Amino acid sequence: MDSLLTIKIVAALSILAVGIAGGIIPLLAARQHGSRRFLSLGNSLAGGIFLGAGFIHLLPEAGEAFEGTFEYPVAPLLAAVGVGLLLLIDRVLFEGYGQPGQEKETRQPIYPLVLLVVLSIHSIIAGAALGLEAEVATSVLVMLGILFHKGSAAFALMVSVRASGADRRRLWTVLTIFVAMTPLGILVGTVASNLLDGQAAKLIEGSFNALAAGTFIYVAILDVINAEMSRLDDRVAHFIRSTLIGKDDVPMPVKDTDRFLKFVLVFVGLAGMAVLGIWV
Repeated sequence: MDSLLTIKIVAALSILAVGIAGGIIPLLAARQHGSRRFLSLGNSLAGGIFLGAGFIHLLPEAGEAFEGTFEYPVAPLLAAVGVGLLLLIDRVLFEGYGQPGQEKETRQPIYPLVLLVVLSIHSIIAGAALGLEAEVATSVLVMLGILFHKGSAAFALMVSVRASGADRRRLWTVLTIFVAMTPLGILVGTVASNLLDGQAAKLIEGSFNALAAGTFIYVAILDVINAEMSRLDDRVAHFIRSTLIGKDDVPMPVKDTDRFLKFVLVFVGLAGMAVLGIWV
């Protein structure tokens, strides 16, 4: 077994384990603030890693794959399309269902399904890009980026789905589907890379890398950094709205004492990807 395939197998198993662990935490101890803080800081680091991996590694690699085939900058276009599609799904089509203030009858069962679909799209595209990756070093980078984010994403998903009033069976169903998406994407990408040869494989790999770059950038900016470094005024407004409609699932907002540390972690993740770009 070659080293590249070994890395992909290890990545699939590791991502599966981290996703399960992250999803189980809110089921066992949803009110444990220590675990929330730890995952919040880890999520900030993941935001920087995703930002760097998308801009510095995946997008340039996609551009190289299209070199000599298209004169038009296809890689940035596909990355932008990826961002736009996820923005449409996440913030336009299902925006109402993603808000904690929706009535329970409306949020259940649609709210868990929408969250699952949006996060699964992120996961399967990133997994497919990893599966199609032909370079060992870049595969490791993508794997690390996914690993740092998967546990936090699973944690956030299960907290939100639990708040929607989903029963235990539905919680485990959502978690099982979500954690399987990235390994499934890795499997699909790996099989495709073995079946396709030459220019076709190169173009498909470039397309998935570009889409994954857009996905990583979207996750980093709109999902991770936006959530972890939201303004106090926004959190107060969210709390007041929740209180007025009789919901108690939003905690009293306080000053975020970890804000600077979160910024440092985002920068560390981004800088780490930049430094690795010297050799990769």
